[in-house]
Amino acid sequence: MKKYISLLGLMLLISACHKKDTQANTQDLATQKALIEKQIDSLNKLLTQINSQLSTDEVEIPIIDAEVLTTKPFIHYIDIQGNIDTDGNVLVVPEAMGTVKKIYKNEGDKVRKGQTIMVLDDAVLRNQISELQTQYALAETAYNRQKRLWDQKIGSEMAYLQAKTQKDALAKKLKTLQSQLDKFMVKAPISGTLDDLMIKEGEMAAPQKPVARLVNLDKVYMQSDLSERYLPQIKKGTPVTVTFPELQKTLNAKINYVGNFIHPNNRTFKIRINLNNTSGYLKPNLTGLISIKDFETDKAIVLPLSLVQEDREGHNFVYVLVPSKDDPNVYQVEKRLVKLGKAYKQDVMILSGLNPGDIIPTGSVRGLMTGDQVKIANKDILQITDNKLKETNKTK
Repeated sequence: MKKYISLLGLMLLISACHKKDTQANTQDLATQKALIEKQIDSLNKLLTQINSQLSTDEVEIPIIDAEVLTTKPFIHYIDIQGNIDTDGNVLVVPEAMGTVKKIYKNEGDKVRKGQTIMVLDDAVLRNQISELQTQYALAETAYNRQKRLWDQKIGSEMAYLQAKTQKDALAKKLKTLQSQLDKFMVKAPISGTLDDLMIKEGEMAAPQKPVARLVNLDKVYMQSDLSERYLPQIKKGTPVTVTFPELQKTLNAKINYVGNFIHPNNRTFKIRINLNNTSGYLKPNLTGLISIKDFETDKAIVLPLSLVQEDREGHNFVYVLVPSKDDPNVYQVEKRLVKLGKAYKQDVMILSGLNPGDIIPTGSVRGLMTGDQVKIANKDILQITDNKLKETNKTK
């Protein structure tokens, strides 16, 4: 009996020990489980953030401005520079040599054609005339005596003829010297303004040296040289626009003269445009811009030059926005090859490759690539333009 009691006690002891070990293992496992669950929660949060970021990157589509292509008028001009000139810009040169005795006009004075500007010292010439007048008087007296004698058939014919010849020669010489007196009076060759006096009283004047400048700016003209390739478009009477940036003035005029000579060095010909300048604000040598209209159309597809690009093969292309099949608010970038026409300033005419109604991105397009997806910021304006285009097509 004691043997069984001892055996039962041993079994109870072993059972109690095993139970303690099992409880200890369960607690460790629970601890490990809690730690792992905490790590899993942390990883799930990190994974959620990564997925969110990836999702955000996929959804973020650039928003750009765009416009619907329509036809509009296009005008091309030939722009060239020209200079103002005038036939009334005259240098006054004396016809005789002498010291300036008196100047009658000042710079800025208005003078009439033929009016005396200054007088040169003519004392030497007057002395010569005085001496010649004395000689002429003596020759005339001798001639009259010989003539009376010849009329009375007294004296020789030779003496008469010598006296007559000497008198006539002195008369012509006297007339020549008297006509030279006018050359010592410097007169205005044209009516205008005395713009510049180049000499002072007491200084020596000579025929090779200008003494004054007269300017008449009532009628001026602009002239320029044009390339021979424009000969078919340029004719007398062609309308032009002349702009003077410094004066902030623009004039409408026409070509009054087309040159008949092609310069062999630069292959250009001259044109002249007469301008009315009664106000006097146009000055000789003033530079202006001449714009000659050589092409015009009422309907053309016109784009800013900044929207036209060139690929590696040298082809010109424009990006076009095509609506996405999956999302009506998303557009896909498509490359279109285009043929360019005339360009003026910042615009160029598109001959082929684009049609009215095509949607074109505006602004900076350098960052776009074929296949990119974009959204349009000004879609309301785009819709209005598209509706107008449809109404225009219905009217046609």
